[in-house]
Amino acid sequence: MLTLIICLLPLASTVSVEVGEISEAETWKNLIVDIDNGTLKHVRFAENTDYTKLNLSSFPGLRALEKNSFDNVLDIESLVLANNSFTSLPDFVFSNLTKLKSLSLSDNQISNVRNLFVGLENLQLLDISRNPIRHFGRGHLFSLTKSVRILTNENILWSISTGVFENSFLKDAEELKRLAATQDQGNVKENEKKEQEVEKAEIATAEEPQDQKIVETLSEHTRLKICKSDGIVTSLEIFSKDEELVEGCVQVPVDISMQVSLVELGIKGFQEDWYRLQSLPIVSLDLSNNEIAEITKETLNDLPSGLTYVNFQGNKIRKIWSQVIENDHLNVLNLRNNLIEEIEEGALAKTNLRELYLAGNQLKSLDFVFSLPNSLTVLLANGNHIISIPDGAFSKLFRLNYLYLDDNKIEAVQNDVFQGLVSLLTLTLARNDIKTIGPSAFRGLRTLQTLDLRHNSIHDLRKGTLAELIGLKQLNLSNNKIVKATFADLARSVDSLHLDYNEIDILEEGNFVQTPTSTLSLTGNRISSIMRGAFNLPTLRDLYLNNNTLTTIEGDSYEGLNRLRRLWLSENKISEIRKGACKNLGSLYILDISKNPFQKLENGALYGLNTAFGTSLYIYQNNLTEIQGGVFDDI
Repeated sequence: MLTLIICLLPLASTVSVEVGEISEAETWKNLIVDIDNGTLKHVRFAENTDYTKLNLSSFPGLRALEKNSFDNVLDIESLVLANNSFTSLPDFVFSNLTKLKSLSLSDNQISNVRNLFVGLENLQLLDISRNPIRHFGRGHLFSLTKSVRILTNENILWSISTGVFENSFLKDAEELKRLAATQDQGNVKENEKKEQEVEKAEIATAEEPQDQKIVETLSEHTRLKICKSDGIVTSLEIFSKDEELVEGCVQVPVDISMQVSLVELGIKGFQEDWYRLQSLPIVSLDLSNNEIAEITKETLNDLPSGLTYVNFQGNKIRKIWSQVIENDHLNVLNLRNNLIEEIEEGALAKTNLRELYLAGNQLKSLDFVFSLPNSLTVLLANGNHIISIPDGAFSKLFRLNYLYLDDNKIEAVQNDVFQGLVSLLTLTLARNDIKTIGPSAFRGLRTLQTLDLRHNSIHDLRKGTLAELIGLKQLNLSNNKIVKATFADLARSVDSLHLDYNEIDILEEGNFVQTPTSTLSLTGNRISSIMRGAFNLPTLRDLYLNNNTLTTIEGDSYEGLNRLRRLWLSENKISEIRKGACKNLGSLYILDISKNPFQKLENGALYGLNTAFGTSLYIYQNNLTEIQGGVFDDI
C-alpha cells in the first residue's frame, strides 16, 4: 500500500470549471491520499484545513475508486476527477457528497453512469465530456435536478431515455411485484405449453419411422443416368444397381423432393423419347445453365403428368415458337435469364401454366400475353426491354395474382390498361421511365394490395387515380419527381405509403387524411416546412422525415398523430429545439434527432414526451455540448 502525504507541490497546471478555478497545487497542498494498486482507498485533508474543493485530475496512476473513497471529505462542494483512467465507478460512490455543486468526470473512459449521481440534489454542474458513454438509460441521471447543467462535449451519445431523470428503483420494485403476481399463472401456462410440445413430439416420433423409411429407400436404391451425344440428350433413365456407365453417360442426382438436377451438363437439345422415368414420381426437372437454344416438341411434350415444374433458367433460348409446346399438366415454366426476344402468339396456349417466369430476357413487346392460358396466377416479365403495355393484353387473365413489370422501359400507363385483372394482388412497375399515368389506369383492380412505382419519372398523380384501389395496402412512389403531396383520396385500406426521394418541399393542410394507417415515409425530400393539419392520421405508427431540410421541430406540425410511435428526423438541419416542440408527441416510443446541428437541449425543450414509459431519444453523431436537467419538464 502506498500512502502519499502531499505538501506544497509546485504544480502550475490548472483545470477550469464553472464554479471557480481550482489549481492542482492548491488542492493537493496538505492532502493525504491513500492509493493501492491504482485504486483510491481514502482521501482527506490535513488537520486544520477546511477545503470545499477537491481536485484529483491527472492524478498519477489513478484508475479506480472504492465506494467509500470520499467518506473523509463529505463537505466538499467541487470535485474534479478529470483526465484519469477510470473505466467504471462504484454505484453510489458520490451519494454521501450531498453538498457537491460541481463534479467533473471528463476525459476518462467511463461508459456507464447508472447509480452514480443518487443523492446529488445540490449539483449544479456535471461535466462528462469526452467519455465513451453511448446511452443514458432510465434512471441513469436520477436525483439530478432541473437546475443542473450537463456538459457533453465531444461525446458519442447515441440515445437518451426520457426517463433518464426518473427513479428507476420504484419501477424495478413495481415490476418485481407484477412478475410475482403473474408467476403462478405463467407457470400454469408454461406447463400447458410443455404438455402440448410433448404431445406433438410423441405424434412426430410415431410418424417419423414410416417417412424416414421412404426417404432412405429413395436415396439408397434410386439412381439415375443421363446419356448424351454431341450435347443432345438421348435418354434419362433409371441406373441399375449392377450396371456400369458407358461412354456418354453420367449419373445424376434426384433429391428427396423428387427433383432431378440436370444443371450445367452442356445440354443442347433432346432426342425423341428421351425421358424414361415414368415409373418414378418425379415432380421437377432442373435444366438451368445449359446450352439449350430452342424448346422443341421433344423437349416437353412427352413428360409425364406428375412432372409439373421445368426450369430452363440461364440457357440460350432466343424464341418460343407457336405450335410447339403441348403440355396440359405443366404448371410452372421458368425461363429466366435467357436471350428471349420473342414469344409467338399462341406459343403457350396449349398449356395450363400457373406460373411463368420471363425475367432477365430481351423481350420488347407484351403482345404474347393475349394468348397466355387463363390458368395463369403469376407472370414475371421484369428486366426486359418492354416499352409499352398494349390495351386489353390482360383481359383474359382473371386468375392472375402477381404481375411484375419492373426494370423495363415503359413510359406511360394508359387508362384501363389492366382491365380484366380482377384477382391481382401485386403489381410492380418499378425502375421504368413512367412519366404519365392515366386517371383510370388502375380501374378495376379492386383486389390489388401492393403497387410498386419506385424509380420512375412521375411528376404527379391526378386526383382519383388511386381512389378505386379499395384493397390497396402498400403503395411505393419513392424516387420519382413528385412535387406536391396530394394523397387525401387514398383508400382507407392503405397502411404503408412511401414517398422517399421525391421533390416535395412543403407539406400543406389536408395532404394526408386518414391514410396511410401505419407507415408514412418521406425520407430524402426537400421538406422545410410542415403546415398545421398536414397530418390527419390518427392511427399512424411510423413517420419518416429524415434527410430533409427542417430547421426546427414545430409542435403544431405534428397535430393529428394521436398514436404515433416512431418519428425519424435525423439528417435535417435542426439547430434549435424550443419548448412546445413535442407537445403533440406524447405517444412516441422513439424520437430520432440524430445527425442534426443543434448543440443544446435546454430546459423544457422536449417537454411533452412521455417520461412514464421512457421514450428513447436518438442523438448519435451530434454536436451536443449541454443537456439541462429540466429538458423533459414544463419549465
